[in-house]
Amino acid sequence: MKLQNTIFYFLCLIVFASFIFLGASIASFDVLGANNSIVTTRVNITNTEPDVHYVFITPDPVDLTPGETTTVNCTGYVYDLDGYADVQSANATFYDSSIGDTGGFDGTSRYYNSSCACSEISAFNASCSCTFEVQYYANNGTWQCNMTAVDGEGVSDNENSSLYDVNTVIGIDVPTEIDYGNLSVTDYSLEKQLQITNYGNVPINVSVRGYGGTINPYNPDNLAMECAYGGNISIEYEKYSLTPGLGYESMVALSNSSSEMNLEVQVKTSDISSNNYNTTYWMIYIPSGVGGICNGTLHFVGHENPQ
Repeated sequence: MKLQNTIFYFLCLIVFASFIFLGASIASFDVLGANNSIVTTRVNITNTEPDVHYVFITPDPVDLTPGETTTVNCTGYVYDLDGYADVQSANATFYDSSIGDTGGFDGTSRYYNSSCACSEISAFNASCSCTFEVQYYANNGTWQCNMTAVDGEGVSDNENSSLYDVNTVIGIDVPTEIDYGNLSVTDYSLEKQLQITNYGNVPINVSVRGYGGTINPYNPDNLAMECAYGGNISIEYEKYSLTPGLGYESMVALSNSSSEMNLEVQVKTSDISSNNYNTTYWMIYIPSGVGGICNGTLHFVGHENPQ
């Protein structure tokens, strides 16, 4: 009997120990760090990209200058979380929107500035300014500016402006004088050339009128020239032609009213091409009864010639 009790107690002890071990094993799954872990992650962003958020053009609209360049300014506002000084450089392309901002730079449709100037607006904002010297023959129409800002790490951002008008400009250039030289009464002058150059951005037709003297454009006496020692030269004695060597009798008589010459002059098409011009040819007849230095004025006007 004593032995049986001993065996019973021994078995109970084994069962109790087993429950303790099993409980400890189950509980171990709930103990953090025993067989699972939590890891925190961290990064330090040392550079943030610039943000070009507004680009505009002045003047608005762009009125080109005949025969000259016109300064156009493209300005962009740039935000940089690393500070305005992190905006290290900027570049911009000013371009005809109907053609696009990629390709060569020929003066008619596209300009590029690689070194725009940037300055502080506030702690995190910079203003970048890009200037372009736009030629008089640049396409008329709508243009845009695309600006790119680059930070100290070489990270960039770009933005387009809205559309801006580049207006039509019409301009011509002619020599300051036709000198027929020394002539006697009843003489015909030699044929003199006069070139008319297109200084605008559209093809043109040209009209002309004349008047005696250099002061009074109303020319009440319908004269070609006023002479110093008496007598004047009537306007019909001065003639022109668009064809060389045509001869005086076949040339067109000058008029006091502005008259179309049927002379077309095309527009310059690139930086490397010459200015487009057309040539006219002039003669004068000296009637009797005049003497001394005679002076007159030719007034040329260019008109757009739609293509």
